[in-house]
Amino acid sequence: MTKPRVAVVGYGFAGRCFHTYLVDLAEGLELYALASSRPEARADAEERFGIKTVETFEEILADEAVDLVVLATPNDLHAPQAIRAMEAGKHVVTDKPMCLSLREADAMIAASRENDRLLSVFQNRRWDGDFLTVKQVLDEGLLGAPFLIEMFWGQYGVPRGWRGDAAHGGGKFFDLGAHLVDQALQLVDAPVERVYAAFHTPPGWSRDIEAHAMASIRFANGVEARVENSSMAKSPKPRWYVLGTEGALVKEGIDPQEPAMIAGDIDAAREAPEHYARLFHSASGQAAETVVETVPGRWRSYYENIAEALADRSKLAVTAESARAALAVIEAAREAAATGKAVDLK
Repeated sequence: MTKPRVAVVGYGFAGRCFHTYLVDLAEGLELYALASSRPEARADAEERFGIKTVETFEEILADEAVDLVVLATPNDLHAPQAIRAMEAGKHVVTDKPMCLSLREADAMIAASRENDRLLSVFQNRRWDGDFLTVKQVLDEGLLGAPFLIEMFWGQYGVPRGWRGDAAHGGGKFFDLGAHLVDQALQLVDAPVERVYAAFHTPPGWSRDIEAHAMASIRFANGVEARVENSSMAKSPKPRWYVLGTEGALVKEGIDPQEPAMIAGDIDAAREAPEHYARLFHSASGQAAETVVETVPGRWRSYYENIAEALADRSKLAVTAESARAALAVIEAAREAAATGKAVDLK
């Protein structure tokens, strides 16, 4: 059986370091082409992968050999490019976030259904080791009933390029928060009821985006997830802080796959033992602390699942509908931050 042929559109950081690399590793897919307006990007892709390169998105759409289009383009281009690609008969993966609004998300999902094309969003951090570890601890009931999940991701520095412009879908919460909100929705098996948020940007720091963001997501079962992103964090908080009726979990550090991937060998990723999760609980009536070794992360799994879904051998792991649910929370958080009032979700 012929492998689906994949064309990546865009060769910035995401296209160069994530998508071309991971698609090339997936045995069920063929990395076939790259579209970039930059000659140096095309030359690099040709040297690294020996693939066809073109200048424009339109050339990818016109190529009947392309089965799957991966959009590693600025966030504001995801919806129009995805819709055009599906109308041209291509399956589509967009980088996260899915698009800029629920209106755009609904149009993308409609195009997917009308043209019977796969549509997915690159939520690779469902395969982060820290997320998988927290999920395992919760699934095993080691904390009792969870009621508070705090998630933090921060650096210090003004966002560069298009990520500093709201019109292009920039902003710490909209861009990186898409991953953390998605993780929260995967961990809590209940509808979202209410969202509150507060965004901060100091004078002269940026143009029209938030530099620090906190969103509180309240679920129908009473669980609260607090998602916090920052470009102003000189010192980080724990990546995870989870409270349950019978214990607490603290997890430091960021999943190590990205630096290993950039170095050329994602399978070499190893987490430092000092970043293993610590579980605070009771044992034999006494306070106890247990170190929980991190479940190995595996970003490879995302595109392996895409290949399996295209071959009708597996269900799609990251559906467009699940990405839309995260976008609904993000939109509510932005409204709450702008108005200072919590937003109820139906």
